[in-house]
Amino acid sequence: MQRVSKEQNFETAALLRDQLQNLEWLLKTPVSPDEYIVNPNLAADLRQDAIEALADVIPNVAGKSMHRIEFFDNAHLAGSAPTSAMAVAIDGEITPRHYRHFTIKKAQSNSDVDMMKEVMDRRLKNKDWPRPDLIVLDGGRPQLSINTDFPNVIALAKKQEIIYLPQGGEIKLPRTHAGLRLLQRLRDEAHRFSRRLHHKHRRQEVLK
Repeated sequence: MQRVSKEQNFETAALLRDQLQNLEWLLKTPVSPDEYIVNPNLAADLRQDAIEALADVIPNVAGKSMHRIEFFDNAHLAGSAPTSAMAVAIDGEITPRHYRHFTIKKAQSNSDVDMMKEVMDRRLKNKDWPRPDLIVLDGGRPQLSINTDFPNVIALAKKQEIIYLPQGGEIKLPRTHAGLRLLQRLRDEAHRFSRRLHHKHRRQEVLK
């Protein structure tokens, strides 16, 4: 995966990354059906554990509501057909009906940071959508440099799975951390959703 990334073959690198994440998911310890029999509310309890575990490690949100978490990811091919997507978790549950697509309109380069800034500006100006408790950007320190007015914004970097904080700190959680797993699922959904619109735009360009 590192080799193809260095060779600028980003789509292949993304595919390999997804395959590795799927393998990690298959190898994780499954929940026994007996546990659901003992506790019919186990799924809801696990979701609550995930958002509480996440809130415990992120400054400014500890002890506060984590009702709505939004994850943003961009998709483009060397700057062409750029799109973005917002994946949403409500009380720790992935909720596709709240997902939103964005077609990048203003960013003129293949700068992921410029694209993210445009999307965040458009999202935060939209008063019709519920206000999030936490916004997560796909990326690292550069993505956090867009300097939104929203207070609770973090970034999650691929590969090392490092959480970057706007105050300058970093958090490295174990792969088994329930909060990190929630963010990874949201990232996968945002990535899938943004690529879907990206591929649609590319097909339209080919037809033209």
